[in-house]
Amino acid sequence: MSRSAALAGLLILLSVQTSPAQETQTRAVSGEITYLQRIALPPEADLHIAVEGRFGTILGETRITAGGKQVPLPFTLDIPTGLRGTLGAVIRLDGKPRWFVQDIAVPAGENPLDLGTIRVDPVTPLAFVTTITCRDQEVEVGILGEEMVLRADGRDIPLRQTVSASGARYEGVEDPETVVWSKGDDFMIRLAGRDLEECRAVAPPDRRAYRARGIEPGWHVDLGEDTVRIVADYGDLTREAPRPPVTVLPGTYSFDMPEAGARLLLEERLCHDAATGMPHPDTATLLLDERRLDGCGGDPADLLIGTSWQVSLLNGEAPQEAERVSLTFLTPDRVAGSTGCNRFVGGFTLSGEGLGFGPLGSTLMACPEPLMAQERAMLDALELVSRFDIAADGALRLIGGPEEKVLIEARRP
Repeated sequence: MSRSAALAGLLILLSVQTSPAQETQTRAVSGEITYLQRIALPPEADLHIAVEGRFGTILGETRITAGGKQVPLPFTLDIPTGLRGTLGAVIRLDGKPRWFVQDIAVPAGENPLDLGTIRVDPVTPLAFVTTITCRDQEVEVGILGEEMVLRADGRDIPLRQTVSASGARYEGVEDPETVVWSKGDDFMIRLAGRDLEECRAVAPPDRRAYRARGIEPGWHVDLGEDTVRIVADYGDLTREAPRPPVTVLPGTYSFDMPEAGARLLLEERLCHDAATGMPHPDTATLLLDERRLDGCGGDPADLLIGTSWQVSLLNGEAPQEAERVSLTFLTPDRVAGSTGCNRFVGGFTLSGEGLGFGPLGSTLMACPEPLMAQERAMLDALELVSRFDIAADGALRLIGGPEEKVLIEARRP
């Protein structure tokens, strides 16, 4: 997520009343906030800190007025046990955001957590931000000062509205080859003459699509933007209800749908599909009338995409120059990485049956023979991968070949 989008999301979440936890099992998260600039905080400066969970929820938050104090500013807040989240903080001067930090990992647990010293950096946030994801990158459109701008590739491109037969069309003030054309949630974006593909506005976290499913007796629940669809008994039972607000419980997110006689409970605990063995990020329970139906929830891709994985084992052995050997899953179908010699890019396919890597292209730098042999071994191993798993300690295991063995093991730093 970009800095401006995260800041806009945090500011919105801090102003929304979220569903309170219905149980009192909490843990303390503490630390201190500082910045590098030699600027004194006025007494009225305020610090907002929030831990954001899944589905746009705020797990815990606190607000501190400087009152003459200077950084570092210590803080403590409580969040439910058993849920992970990300911490964000904003320091405001005269009501305007001045410093910001995002995506500080807060792992799930039961015991108090001290995050130590957290540095916030200066920001220039966009107002009324629309976050747009395209096939290969993410951009934002919003207001900066009095201008509409496209924020992409680390720069702000001023836009002006032009005539269009449908939707709203904008082009760059100084670059007519930059175009933003919106039609509902779909966008056509041209960035300095380069067309971005498959561009679509990102739904807010509390309205994003989500699916939970189980094998017996053949059920699934689809959380849509506005409605929930429940299918059970292999399709013989179908119900719909408005999408409810999420309730935060210790270790669990709850969606209550009394109109449909149902309640969906999601635990942030790895779950394996009973039929295929595919790992999913959540363990799901559907309470339907008087029945309890068990299954898995979430997109398996969410277990892969994000922070780079550092390869710790290749064909059972530690790689040479391991700090340079990595895999990064970039989008639902793109992957990049390094073999320790050359970098490579390509595609991957994640289906209900497993994981596979498509054609991989690499740079052509010559390296010492041991690194060249390691490169061949790694690319060969990726071609053999047929599925993946996440170990109890969080390690990624890429499995395949005739013996269905672990070909590559990787960990997040």
